[in-house]
Amino acid sequence: MTPQVIKAGKIRLHNDSDSANQHFDNLRREYTDVLNRLRSHVDDAIDTGDFIRASEQAMRQYTVYCENAIRNNEPQQMVDNTSQIARFGNRVLMTAKNEADNSEEPSFVHRVNNAAQQLHSAIPPMVNQAKQVALNPRHGGNAQSWRDANEHLLSAVRQVGDAIAGAGGSRPPSQNLLVESVPPKAPTSPIVHDRVYIREDIPTPPRPPPPVEISPPPRPPPPPETDDEEETRAFWERYPLPGASSQPILNAAHNLHQELRQWSSQENEIVAAAKRMAILMARLSQLVRGEGGTKKDLIDCAKAIADSSEEVTRLAVQLARQCTDIKMRMTLLQVCERIPTIATQLKILSTVKATMLGSQ
Repeated sequence: MTPQVIKAGKIRLHNDSDSANQHFDNLRREYTDVLNRLRSHVDDAIDTGDFIRASEQAMRQYTVYCENAIRNNEPQQMVDNTSQIARFGNRVLMTAKNEADNSEEPSFVHRVNNAAQQLHSAIPPMVNQAKQVALNPRHGGNAQSWRDANEHLLSAVRQVGDAIAGAGGSRPPSQNLLVESVPPKAPTSPIVHDRVYIREDIPTPPRPPPPVEISPPPRPPPPPETDDEEETRAFWERYPLPGASSQPILNAAHNLHQELRQWSSQENEIVAAAKRMAILMARLSQLVRGEGGTKKDLIDCAKAIADSSEEVTRLAVQLARQCTDIKMRMTLLQVCERIPTIATQLKILSTVKATMLGSQ
């Protein structure tokens, strides 16, 4: 849409009529909506912490450009680079507000909103100080005031990233900075009190024992596999790997199995039901290709997959209701809404396929 907006702007520039203005305004609103949707999709696709760290690095790079502009007495470069810093700051601020609106965890929302408020209050002072520098780049006081305001802004951006990532506040100063080098003090001369010699030296504390190396405790053995897990592992060990594209059902079953290997089915009903579905899908692949079984076996296998999918859907909906991330909850619920429809389609297609196999 960019060429259309540019062309409409040129028409409005040379022909200031109501129709030209209305056409340009309509295109501009549509273009703004497209950009907002694109930005929303990008925000959903990338990690928020990585984005904030990348934004901070970009702001520091433009800070270097501003220093070069001050050194070379280039006011316009100072204005341009400062504008980029402010844009990145506002972008981080928008991201922080979106994260706070997307969460229902009170402590997280409070922490992110506080950091966002500090960032919001740090942007205007930096911009105002940059204007003073642009008016008189040679003034050392203005330049130093801008550096202080800009460093405060960068610190606020970093605090937003820490708040979203769940990190603590500012780190305590290193203990090495708290230890002062004190020169050794010469022993004082003895003092006589009733012919008793008393030396005012502080006795040297005894040397502490050498540190004892403590070996970490041994790693606990992995939890024993349940009967279901042993059966699942044995099934996939003896089952052949799927072909490239001739066995899409078996490919899907293997992909599901590989994904589920990351979790244990102990005390996890969703994983247990999904592992059963993977085995049933592999069995369905055999039946569809005519490798044993009857028409009734094919229909029963498809029905068992649909029943397992209903169990997964029920458990996933319960899990979604406990999720404090609004976008994650909505995505999970949307996926759950699709599963019953797909399960019904599977049962219908399996019945049709079984009828075809029976006629053959």
